Amino acid sequence: MIISLEEVKGYARIDIDEDDQLLETLIIAAEEYLKNATGKEYPETDENGNKINYELEKIYLQLLITHWYEQRSPAGNGKGTYAGGVVEDFSFTAKSIMLQLQNK
Repeated sequence: MIISLEEVKGYARIDIDEDDQLLETLIIAAEEYLKNATGKEYPETDENGNKINYELEKIYLQLLITHWYEQRSPAGNGKGTYAGGVVEDFSFTAKSIMLQLQNK
């Protein structure tokens, strides 16, 4: 795993445990999405056995997981916004980070 449940909950400011199963599912899906989008694998250690630091990947995953968690409504509100901000802001940030990860 690139990111832990605790890291996601801390970033998203989620202090309840009732959604842990959902969040774990979102973590797995987001990491799979990252692998598919970049065409890269993300091993825990390098060829020398040293732990690899994936900080930019973690930021992307936190953005994506939090977005999916907050946007569980299948229809949306039709205004392009969600609680706390504009969906387009998320899209720009996420696309920018993904471009960097694909070219890393």
